[in-house]
Amino acid sequence: MCFWGHYYFSLSVVLSSCLVGFVGSFIQSKKNNLWNHCPAAIYSGSFAGMCSSELIQSEYEIILISLLGSVLYYLLIDLFNGIGGKLGTIAFISVALFYLLKGWGDVWIL
Repeated sequence: MCFWGHYYFSLSVVLSSCLVGFVGSFIQSKKNNLWNHCPAAIYSGSFAGMCSSELIQSEYEIILISLLGSVLYYLLIDLFNGIGGKLGTIAFISVALFYLLKGWGDVWIL
């Protein structure tokens, strides 16, 4: 959503990320504890969505970055508690992994 706000509606990446984080902050559930992690995962995804439109060239690529970030968030859910920068680090790693995979894909295609 952050990427689309920036790409299609010409919002700044910071404003677009803030809007996504604001909307995501209202998602909570008293029944399912896993749903309580949704605001943090959405905010982490908004960090990943702040990357350049030169790197992401289709909706499928942002979905792949989102999936990578979701898997990383789930794997690191109990690690680094109380340490700042966890969400930004997850966003960075997911975008970096996508960039590496995209580069390797270009090498294999040639």
